[in-house]
Amino acid sequence: MARPTTALLDVDSIVDAALHITDATGDFTVKQLASKLRVHPSSLYHHVTGRDEVIDRMRARIGRTIDSSGFGTDPWDEALIRLAWSYRAAFAQHPGSIRLFATSRVRDRESLSEYERIAEGLHDAGFDWPEVLPIIIAFDNFILGSALDMGSGGNLYTPDRRAHPALTAAVGDPEEQPDPTDVAFELGLSALLVGLRARLADR
Repeated sequence: MARPTTALLDVDSIVDAALHITDATGDFTVKQLASKLRVHPSSLYHHVTGRDEVIDRMRARIGRTIDSSGFGTDPWDEALIRLAWSYRAAFAQHPGSIRLFATSRVRDRESLSEYERIAEGLHDAGFDWPEVLPIIIAFDNFILGSALDMGSGGNLYTPDRRAHPALTAAVGDPEEQPDPTDVAFELGLSALLVGLRARLADR
């Protein structure tokens, strides 16, 4: 039998399959990945070293759509705003995968280079080095949580009008409200920035 003229498996197809599985189930195994691609698990190791590398490549794939270009050119807070909205949009495309990324170490060179740019930008803005990582983690947690919230529609509350009159008033008529996920994200992002600006102003 003649060999196929094109490769049946490559890194991109492996990453595609891993994202598809993880978006649906929240995680993946090498066995599941091989089954999805209809190959033997050993075939995957001709292209990747293992599950960890696949996760790294998945994160890098999503990270390429995140805009961190404002750091080094724009004021630090404007750069954070641009980063936050694009970061949220990128991970909102893969809400099922967020838990995996949130609990996996960041090791791939592309993602670490982006975090390097952010860390340098925050330090240049006046934040001390011990503050920089907590700021990055706070933004990561807030943004990934909001990306998950987008999948829910942003309103998980179903109060009883008599028992919960205040919450009922706050929820209002969902049909007449703007997108609650965007409103909540803008409010939270603004609060984080106000707090960070205040830290700098106190110095």
